[in-house]
Formats: sequence, structure tokens, C-alpha cells
Amino acid sequence: MDNKNENTNVNNEVNKEVETPQVVTPPTDNNIDNQSTTSSSVKPQVVEVNNTEEVKQQVASSDNQNSTDNVVPTAASIEENSTGRPKKGRTFFLVLLMIFLFAFVFFLPEISSFITNYKNEVTGANDLKSGNMTCTMSNTTENLNYTYKLEFNYTENKLKKSTATTTARLSDNAIETGVLEERQNSCLMLKEVLDDNDIGINASCTVTAAMQETIQNIDYNKLDLDFISSNIAEFEGFYPEYELDQSVRAIEKDLESNGYNCERNEY
Repeated sequence: MDNKNENTNVNNEVNKEVETPQVVTPPTDNNIDNQSTTSSSVKPQVVEVNNTEEVKQQVASSDNQNSTDNVVPTAASIEENSTGRPKKGRTFFLVLLMIFLFAFVFFLPEISSFITNYKNEVTGANDLKSGNMTCTMSNTTENLNYTYKLEFNYTENKLKKSTATTTARLSDNAIETGVLEERQNSCLMLKEVLDDNDIGINASCTVTAAMQETIQNIDYNKLDLDFISSNIAEFEGFYPEYELDQSVRAIEKDLESNGYNCERNEY
């Protein structure tokens, strides 16, 4: 009986030691220095460990983290990071730049012409050009459809010659057809006066069953306005509106404000 109790006590002592292992913290330098005076008051620190595998994993994880934090980036790693794939924004910018360059090259003649014309406008160089200008307009009345074509020849923006062509056609709903003959008679009267007097103007007249055309040519270097003023009745409807060396640019603005469309052919 005594042996059984004794064995039981021994087993209990062993179980206690296994269940709660104790770890004694090793003494530090301060503890060694003061061990003689404080050995009775200082108790060793005890840490209870229930799972040794978990402790090992935590220690290993801590070591790995410390080793990662202490890694210094090398030149190879920096270069690898800097030479990665380009960002989407950079790719989009490059594509947009290529489109802009292509459009610029394609429209380069128009851009160059626009810049040249703008400079000429600012400096007044357009006012010194020579060439021809054509202005056209159409008009409709109850009986006739009119087409007006004015052509101007100029030197350094100064008017020298002009040709005015007026074409009248019977409209589809024309009530009176005699209007063409009236226009033809007026043209022939003007032509007779001009043929008899060399005043810088000549005229030609054409009529058909549905159309009448009057062409009036003026050389402003020979134009005699005094003669025209003295015989105004014969020039009714054909009186010259412009004079020698008048600004063609001013004529263009005047005609366009009255509904004409003008185009220049300059050199």
C-alpha cells in the first residue's frame, strides 16, 4: 500500500514538470554585479511555452523579416524596375504624337499658304500684287434670270481694265417675252455710240429667243468720263462704276458686300 502511494506521488511530480516547463532568464552583467546584494530579492523570469513549434515559426518569421528589411537594392534591381513596361499614358501620348505629326505633314501646304496669306494681310503685301479677279452673282426677276460676271485686270492692286458680261434668260414663268428685245436694242444703241467715239469702251450684243447677252470692255487708261457724262442717255444702264488705278481690294470688298463672289488669280 505504501509503495502504491509512493509511486503515485512520483508520477504526479513528473507530470508537473512536463506540463509547465520553466525557462530561467540568464543573468545580465548588471545582475552579475548586483547578484551578491540582490540575489534574495530578484526572481528569475519564467515564460510558459505551450507549443514549441509555434514559437519556432514566429522566430523564423521574425528573422526573415529582419533579413528582408536590411536588403540594400542593387543596381541590377534598380535597372529592372526602371526598364519595366511603359505606362498606358505614355503609350497613348506616343500614338497621339504620331497622329499629330502625320496630320501636320499632310496639311503642310495649306498651313504654309495660310501663314503666307496672314503675313501678307498684316504687312499689306497683298495690296501690291498683280493679276485678275473674277466676281459673279445671279439674280431673278419675274420674267428674267440674270447672271453677272465681272472680270478685273490690275497691276499692284491698281485697276487697269475690266470686262462686264450680263446674261439675261427668260424665266420658266415669264409673262412678257419682249424684254429680251428691249435689252438688245439698248445694247445696240450703246455700241453705235462707242464705235463712233474712241473713249476706251467697246460693246457687243447677242440675242436669241430665250437669252440676251451684253459684253462691255473698258480700258481705264483711255476711258473718257467727261464724254460719258455729256451723253448719259445713251449710256443708261451701262455707266462705268470704277476708275483708273482704283484699289481692286476695295472693289472686291464693295462687290462682296452686295452679294458677289470674287476669286483672284494673282502672280
